[in-house]
Amino acid sequence: MISQAVVRTALWLALGSWVGSWGFFAFVVSRIAFQVLPGDVAGDLAGALLSILHVTGAAAAAIVVGASIALGRRGAVVGLPIVLALVCLASEIWLSPEVAAVRPSALGAESTMEAAQRFKRLHALSLGLFMAVHLASIILLAWHARLDALMSSSAAEGTHS
Repeated sequence: MISQAVVRTALWLALGSWVGSWGFFAFVVSRIAFQVLPGDVAGDLAGALLSILHVTGAAAAAIVVGASIALGRRGAVVGLPIVLALVCLASEIWLSPEVAAVRPSALGAESTMEAAQRFKRLHALSLGLFMAVHLASIILLAWHARLDALMSSSAAEGTHS
């Protein structure tokens, strides 16, 4: 049997790395990349990094699910990371390749209006899903913090009885 301390450590490392890496990408890396690099290079960098974030986000979500179950948690606190993992994988498998495929014809010298509009829609969807997953992972982190706090206070009350 794995100790509660190990399970909690896995839960918090997964949540912390997930929320932190996605936040760092969104608020630091992508902004700097598009400020200092040519657009196509910045886009290639962002695409490569998003691929890593999607896969590690899905892995972190799987760890959160396993740790949650091991801690006896049930319901939406377990279901939410499953949904988030599926969104990460769907974005990686279907959406990101579509964005990458249309980007050269949408932003290059031979850009067409149709390709530019398709890129704009796909990019907006990608950005929206990224921010939704990031926000939901922050909510999930706060939710687990609250559950841990309630558990700690219950345990403390039990020792005073």
